Amino acid sequence: MSRQCADDAVGRFVAQWRSSRSDLDPAPTEVIGRITRLARIFQRRADEWLAEYDLTWETFAVLGALLRQGPPYRLTPTALYRQALLTSGAITNRIARAEAMGWVAREPDPLDARSSAVRLTPKGMKLANRVIERHFAEQARLLEPLGKTDRETLARLLSVLAAEHEKDRTADAAQVRRGGRG
Repeated sequence: MSRQCADDAVGRFVAQWRSSRSDLDPAPTEVIGRITRLARIFQRRADEWLAEYDLTWETFAVLGALLRQGPPYRLTPTALYRQALLTSGAITNRIARAEAMGWVAREPDPLDARSSAVRLTPKGMKLANRVIERHFAEQARLLEPLGKTDRETLARLLSVLAAEHEKDRTADAAQVRRGGRG
């Protein structure tokens, strides 16, 4: 695998492992190490441009999740934390911050009088649309070193890997809810 790879930190680490511990196979690190490293690099870059809009990644995730829903751009807090891939504790703080900034409003849930919903305000809608356009442009720039075919291949392979591990996690969570683990 590494023979076709560019010179990067993970490749150097793997070469060192092969030299110092020839009894081990560090090949998985060539994939997992790079995914982890790239996630951190991409997150830092996103944090930099999101700060220009007075946003954190988590608050952006809230606005993006609401925008993705389409009209009426509303979700319950529970649905919102699942859609934004945040924890229930994190979502409460992000909703409060977005509400204080005038980007979202809480209102009674029309489907459940005991619950509330979070809705994008016109101000939040304007910001979310501007930021998502920038987000997609920034993501495209991050992937410029890869050609279209390589991007499509990488997306497909990562999708297979993610789906398999998401399935495992869903099965694990169902097992815990039933009262036990393997």
